[in-house]
Amino acid sequence: MKLRKSVRLHAGMGAALLTGWATLVIAATPSEQHAIVQTGYGGPEVLNYQSVPVLQPGENQVLIRTYAAAVNPVDWKMRLGLRRGPPPGTPSPPPGAPAAGGPPAGAPPAQSIPGLDVAGVIEQVGPGVTNVKVGDKVFSMIGRGPVNGLNGAYSQFVIAPAANVVAKPANLTFEQAAGIGTAGMTGERTILQTKLSKGQRVLITGVAGGVGSSTAQIALALGAHVVGTASPRHAAFLKSIGVTEVVDYTDGKWAEKIKDIDVVIDTVGGETPDLALTTLKKGGTFASVAGSASPDKCAALGVTCLGGGPPAPGGPSEGDMLAAVAKLAAEGKFKVHVDLTYPLEQAAEAQEYNRAGHSEGKDILIVDAAKANSK
Repeated sequence: MKLRKSVRLHAGMGAALLTGWATLVIAATPSEQHAIVQTGYGGPEVLNYQSVPVLQPGENQVLIRTYAAAVNPVDWKMRLGLRRGPPPGTPSPPPGAPAAGGPPAGAPPAQSIPGLDVAGVIEQVGPGVTNVKVGDKVFSMIGRGPVNGLNGAYSQFVIAPAANVVAKPANLTFEQAAGIGTAGMTGERTILQTKLSKGQRVLITGVAGGVGSSTAQIALALGAHVVGTASPRHAAFLKSIGVTEVVDYTDGKWAEKIKDIDVVIDTVGGETPDLALTTLKKGGTFASVAGSASPDKCAALGVTCLGGGPPAPGGPSEGDMLAAVAKLAAEGKFKVHVDLTYPLEQAAEAQEYNRAGHSEGKDILIVDAAKANSK
């Protein structure tokens, strides 16, 4: 249903008077929407494109009309049951629901809508919201707070906490802005945790990925020197964002080629953390967003290994960190490179591409094809 409202237009004082009539078309919020619903734990076949209700924002929440959403590794890890608990925005799981390492046999998985990162316009605001208004162009990381119903970024409408909603940088398209959320916040958070400072040398493993490339740009804006590991095919992309020292990780002796590192930020996991540790100066700092290093090796090398997770209480909030990255983007110091885009209906294919581990920057779902590539 569409509502039509007549609006008289006229110029302000000091200009020639212009009068006329225009018709402003305001689309009412529908009661139903299309979304990707995860109906179980397993392969891409558990992701289904279907109709679900549009939710209403509660106190300090907003409803966003989605133009684009990002695909993150956490999305397919949750689909496979590799992360504790159900995907974001779903009620608490029933007894026997999955713990870290995967769901127990026979456990009934909760239905959910995947996706943490979204860009679009504010459709509705709930009670107590003062930082945004209907019609604002925004992006958000929706978090994992409880929502009474199916909620996630892989949908035409999504509920987000107002505190995590940030104005879209005017120089980014919606599909680019959708790629800021988790990757940008994780990069900002990890740099704060490691206390990286101007002039220091930081090694970022997997520097061509979403988190790696985001972290690199934040570090460069800070004045640090970035060394990254990546395959040679990413050289042009990395040069475009300012990473000039890149080591080919496919060489089994890559760690031997990197010396005098003050801070390591690992985005790969597996065996990479223990190898990356050997590049650190004594007294250096290690942090990983994808795994952990051996405590014994950390102690033997005389380096500090951080446990990851959010900053200590009293530090910047997720919204603060998203705003900090948005400021860098607005200043031209942070770019979002969109690798591949997929229509919402092909979310399963998008997750499988992301899972293969060869993404350059971000993979994006296009929810509104007419608006996603606009600014």
